Amino acid sequence: MSKLKGVSVLAALAALAVIAIFQFKPDSTVQARSPKTLLIGMDGVQLQRYEQLGSNLNLQRLHYNKAYAGGVTGSSSRQSTISGPGWTTLLSGVWANKHDVISNQTNLRVNPEFPSLFRRVRDASPSAYIASIVHWAPINTAFLLEDVKSNDLVETQASDARVIARTLEVLSQTRADFTFIQLDEPDQAGHDACFGAGYNNALRVADNQLGQLLDAVEARARENPDEDWLVLVTTDHGRDTQGCGHGGDSEQEKTAFIASNKPLNAELTSPSPPAENPGPNDLYGFTNQAAVAPTVLRHMGITLPTSWRLDGTPLLGETGVRKARADQATARLLWNSQESGEVVIEKNGQRVAQVKADVQQWVDPQGMNDKADYTLTLNGTPAAVRIAGQARPHLVGAGLPRDGCISSTHQAAPDSSPACQW
Repeated sequence: MSKLKGVSVLAALAALAVIAIFQFKPDSTVQARSPKTLLIGMDGVQLQRYEQLGSNLNLQRLHYNKAYAGGVTGSSSRQSTISGPGWTTLLSGVWANKHDVISNQTNLRVNPEFPSLFRRVRDASPSAYIASIVHWAPINTAFLLEDVKSNDLVETQASDARVIARTLEVLSQTRADFTFIQLDEPDQAGHDACFGAGYNNALRVADNQLGQLLDAVEARARENPDEDWLVLVTTDHGRDTQGCGHGGDSEQEKTAFIASNKPLNAELTSPSPPAENPGPNDLYGFTNQAAVAPTVLRHMGITLPTSWRLDGTPLLGETGVRKARADQATARLLWNSQESGEVVIEKNGQRVAQVKADVQQWVDPQGMNDKADYTLTLNGTPAAVRIAGQARPHLVGAGLPRDGCISSTHQAAPDSSPACQW
């Protein structure tokens, strides 16, 4: 081979190498899209009444299904279907038997062992832009007071319209990494006049406001293709049969919903009722309000360690086991799963068993007579169950105020307030 020919061959090989580099370089240098979340809370929305407004709802732009609020009646997860426990569960991913906000008393604070999304996101991303814009003040000024101190924005507005206006400013003028907003007027309308024209109008207004927010997010996503937006919409509780109040364990009061701009997993889309306690009309087969926080965390790229003992399972990605629960009388952990993998079980932070997922149960040889925290991890997704040991009457509804009786703006009543009659 001549020297010139050899040089030509080398040059050709070098050119091919350069082409190969350019062909494969994007796969190794593409930056992950920046996750953003807008969590929209509509207080006191009865899903059935919302759907009855018609087929042209902005809600229909989203993937959504029924969910349940208030935990499982008769278990240690049971909590009153009122706003303090409801919003705290939605934002923490655990029931009131962990977060300790058991009523609307404004001296209550979330248990720092089970912090809210504000604290979780801030710890994971110190530079994130985090906002909480609410109409009902105690979310920011009472229950989550300590958690929101590190937020970039914490505001209470005088009307839902002002909440929306301020949120639109955040979406257009900031990085808006995690934004939570709460609209209160549907709940106020129910307390003021029960179901009827006033309540329907409040739902219609809230739906129109939802449309404004969806339009804003979609516009921003088009302008910023490097951003990955999750929008979740939910409510803290349903309403009683007349629509005037809430707080109890009726099917209507426990019926909530979760909606998303992204397709979600089987925990939302395919109800799986617990065989021994399906709930009224299989309500416990649906997802629940504790699933919102882990869904946000997973979208934001935050790992879900077992030490957090989150009761909800994420609605994005792997579901893990579904409907994790305990039967204290038989000392059994139960769950729903047809997976072929194995469930790793921890008790009070210590690994105690590894069980085939499709067995769907495990008996604790030590019994379940004492308070304990279990976690069940399948496919990297944990689900937690707390057993109470001895009964805790204050979590079974004894003497808990029902905010419809207190006022249309959820003002907390003194501990001596009489039980409400609706």
